[in-house]
Amino acid sequence: MNKTFSFTRLGAVLKRDIVVNRWSYLFTFFTFFAAFLAFQLIKMNDLIGVSLRYDIHPEQFMPSLASGCEPFFYSILALALMCAASEMCGVPLKTKGRGLNYLMMPASNLEKFLSRALIVTIVLIVMAFAALLFADLVRMLCVPLFEVKEFYGFTLPRILGEIGETFSSLYRTGSEEWDVIEGGIVTVIGNNPYKGCLTVSIFAMAILFVHSLFILGGCFWRKAAIVKILLVWFMAGLTIAWIAIKLEPIMTDSSRIAEIFSFIDRFLPDAFPFIESLPEALMLLRSVGIVLLLAFTILNWWLSYRLFSRKQVVAPGHLFAKHRSGHLFR
Repeated sequence: MNKTFSFTRLGAVLKRDIVVNRWSYLFTFFTFFAAFLAFQLIKMNDLIGVSLRYDIHPEQFMPSLASGCEPFFYSILALALMCAASEMCGVPLKTKGRGLNYLMMPASNLEKFLSRALIVTIVLIVMAFAALLFADLVRMLCVPLFEVKEFYGFTLPRILGEIGETFSSLYRTGSEEWDVIEGGIVTVIGNNPYKGCLTVSIFAMAILFVHSLFILGGCFWRKAAIVKILLVWFMAGLTIAWIAIKLEPIMTDSSRIAEIFSFIDRFLPDAFPFIESLPEALMLLRSVGIVLLLAFTILNWWLSYRLFSRKQVVAPGHLFAKHRSGHLFR
């Protein structure tokens, strides 16, 4: 097989995956649609009941319906992205026959990996927005049953605009410079665009990093991957909480912190010149955090590709092989 990358082969692999698993993807689409439509109809009924009780003007129905759909839509989408990422290898390699057919496809490992990555990310997101649009259309057909014409309208534009508003709010909040004056009053003394960009960047990178962890887990485990990934997250959370409890006496004791920095400064003079200015120290920590998140995200994707690639799948340790004595990265 030619190891060079080809967009033509990538498109063929993507098309083949969608055709072969079309019933699964149609089921996912209609699950999205049913969830969004059911939520909107229930929300409409609740708004009518509240309006009769508290005399709410009907013009507020559509904005209230759209604002109520926002958290529900993003919650369902986040859950779907986690489940789909955990099925990175589970769908094409579900059975031995399907797995062997997939492995024998005339395409490179990178093309197959990118095809699966596009399906569990971009295609799934597009599917969710299309299902929401379809739910909006069907919901408007049901408006005559409620006899409230103010429910005509789309929730999709507001939900799309909420993405930009979220990042805009993060930018504004993150760029504010704070100061404490006498009496403990906190005031905003200015804005720093660089800090705002750092805040937005670290938020976006955190989302990509978490998603890459689910992709990695989906390539590592073939069965019940989502359960195993969440279990690992739960154990990691308990470990971090235990470490935080153990370090709390040290982190809350200013004298111990001063001793630690004094000890470090004795061997590395001027190692922490930024400590004198807390805002600059926080900006540096944010910058380091973005670099670390980016590095670990790239590492997770690289490990995912290594685990997904054909050479590793047919290694002796894989479930398709007769023996399990091979090494993962041979």
